[in-house]
Amino acid sequence: MQRIGVVIGLVFCLLSAAFDVYVAFIMQAVKTLLVIFYCFVTSAAFFAVCALYRDSGFLCSKLRGDWRIVVVINLAVLLNWGGLFYALRYLEPAVVGVASVACGPALTLIFSLLNKRGIKVAFVDALVSCLVLTSVGVMLYNSFVGQSGISSTTVEQRLLGILSVMVCALGTVIYTVFSKQMFEQRWSVYEILAVRNIAMIGVCVIAIPLTGAGFLVDGELVMPMVVLVVFGHLLPIYLIQKTIYHLTPIHVSLVLLTLPVFVLFLQFFDARVEFSMASIAAVSIILFLLLGRALYALKREAT
Repeated sequence: MQRIGVVIGLVFCLLSAAFDVYVAFIMQAVKTLLVIFYCFVTSAAFFAVCALYRDSGFLCSKLRGDWRIVVVINLAVLLNWGGLFYALRYLEPAVVGVASVACGPALTLIFSLLNKRGIKVAFVDALVSCLVLTSVGVMLYNSFVGQSGISSTTVEQRLLGILSVMVCALGTVIYTVFSKQMFEQRWSVYEILAVRNIAMIGVCVIAIPLTGAGFLVDGELVMPMVVLVVFGHLLPIYLIQKTIYHLTPIHVSLVLLTLPVFVLFLQFFDARVEFSMASIAAVSIILFLLLGRALYALKREAT
């Protein structure tokens, strides 16, 4: 079961990496809030139909009984995806990929320690989490001073991007931990995905008119938006939810650390991104740590 979760998680990371690069490119032509709105309205409607078709009464009773957890995961989605979209607008995709997930294992450890029901974390997992976290500071500093694959942004924009990616990392961990609790309370994947987007959609509905923008997309951008919504959002969020179901929170965070590797290779299809040795070094360190952790786990299973 754990191997299935790892495979699903790796497929998610590949699709999510392509999404990060693609959305960073398309958001130069489409407003961020509009991209978020269409992604989340589509996914909420699709998974709500699936959940209601399976058992509408069961979903309503769960909403009444577990509304506090539903509120928490909605806030986590606001932090995670809101931070991700704005980070991708102003930072190199590989930097966003590294920083957003590298903080995850360390933050997950903290949540596990605070949660009395949290499982015990292996020493190697804890060590890898802490070592990976040390690469984030240098990488974000390089981005702040303009020494990364994207240097055309202003200092203010880069600072906003750095703050956004930190918010994104926090949201990722909160969502992983509380999604696991919902699975323990017999929520299905479809049910969780049906209720997780309510707050984000509400924010977009209010914010888009306030910014003076409309809800329509230019004709030439309709197909890119469809590809983005279906293959960049619907499928990946389903895969990550299945990954959370099969793995523990700390192992989810560790699998997500492969995301920056895929992003680094794919981002050079974006003409805006230049070669960055600092990004390659940070991703290489993470890959080395993951490889060491995997070899240790295989050796432990063999004995």
